[in-house]
Amino acid sequence: MEKEFEKIIEEFKKLNMKGYMKGINNNLYNSAGLTLENQLGKNPDSMFFPDYYGVEVKCTQRFSRYNISLFSLAFDGPDLYESNYLLETYGIRDNVYHEHKKLIVNLKLNRKVLVYGKYYFELKIDYDSKKIFIRIYDDKFDFLEDRAFIYFDSLEQRLRVKLHHLALFYASKNVSNDNFYFRYYKLECYKYKGIEAFIKCIEEEDVLVALILRFAKSGKDFLKNKNKSLQFSIRKKNLESLFDLIYYFEN
Repeated sequence: MEKEFEKIIEEFKKLNMKGYMKGINNNLYNSAGLTLENQLGKNPDSMFFPDYYGVEVKCTQRFSRYNISLFSLAFDGPDLYESNYLLETYGIRDNVYHEHKKLIVNLKLNRKVLVYGKYYFELKIDYDSKKIFIRIYDDKFDFLEDRAFIYFDSLEQRLRVKLHHLALFYASKNVSNDNFYFRYYKLECYKYKGIEAFIKCIEEEDVLVALILRFAKSGKDFLKNKNKSLQFSIRKKNLESLFDLIYYFEN
């Protein structure tokens, strides 16, 4: 057992013994994760570094079909403010806040995806230059430009730092008196395999890639840009394509 996982395993066993505990809110999408973070004594964050003593902690529910979010990463080029270029050139205005634009696309490798009825975006891999990028066409499939690339080295750096060690908690949910209660019943600990595995996961669509350029519609960052550039996620069933399973416990 790698030492990085020792503390998270210890904390999981304590949580598991507590049984069901009241969620900190009744939000269907984030209550299990926020309750877990509260129990671990950590603040919610989206930092570059792993969020718990060298381990990145994720949470999912027993029957959830949502993918596991991995990380988001800004573009390496070609422009310094590449996300702003894409947003202004290809984004559409928000229905309510008309002065602001958004551009959200679920990209597909080597397949064209229609974007707001005006353009087609296609995710590509340049193996010679070792980068992934977006190829853009008009609505008649005529090529417009290649844009927005990220080098393999940038991907590898983020993965090695953020996701070298990953702990996935599984939660069961009960509802009583309109309140959520969670029991953390399973823990899986993983170690990242390397950039070759990550690129293969993109090729086989085990890892999903989305372009997310938008602004905040609430909270302290209201109306500020919340660009995530490229966001990467993975289906739970495909985790072992990207990670080696180091530890497993279920109760």
